[in-house]
Amino acid sequence: MTRWLVAGVLFWGGAVFAQDGVPVFDVAQIEKIRVAEGKVVKVRGLVERTGKSRGSGINFLNFPGGQFTAVVFAKSLKHFPDGEPADLFEGKLVEVSGAVTMYEGKPQIVLERPAQIVVLDPETRKPPPEPGDPAPPPEPDKPEPGAADDTGGPAPEVEDPEKVDPRLYFDDP
Repeated sequence: MTRWLVAGVLFWGGAVFAQDGVPVFDVAQIEKIRVAEGKVVKVRGLVERTGKSRGSGINFLNFPGGQFTAVVFAKSLKHFPDGEPADLFEGKLVEVSGAVTMYEGKPQIVLERPAQIVVLDPETRKPPPEPGDPAPPPEPDKPEPGAADDTGGPAPEVEDPEKVDPRLYFDDP
């Protein structure tokens, strides 16, 4: 049992897990994506270039460095009612999900349904909240050290957490 736990930690090290338990990789983690061949994962990154094969109708979504591609075969295009993925996602920050396969030594995910690709919020680099999900609480405003407070007087200095004396929290042996 311990051996499998250690193997799992080594294999998925550096991966974040989505709420559904699927590992999420940034496209820059290309070696970890390669190792995930045959596994269902999510890959996040900017669609740098797109293309369409004239003969077969295949759509390609190419990520930076040309080391990872999302592919939509012509037979699956009918499932994309808003248009062809090559037209919709160029220049967008996305998350694609599916099983990692290899083509000519490079990892790819074949997209068959629109639910396999989500446009991410550029600030958070995360999917937008689902309809009906509660909104995250707003982050409190932190005053700048020395800035005026609501009374017009100077705000108290904010203590730098890196300069807190740990002896305040731990007993010396």
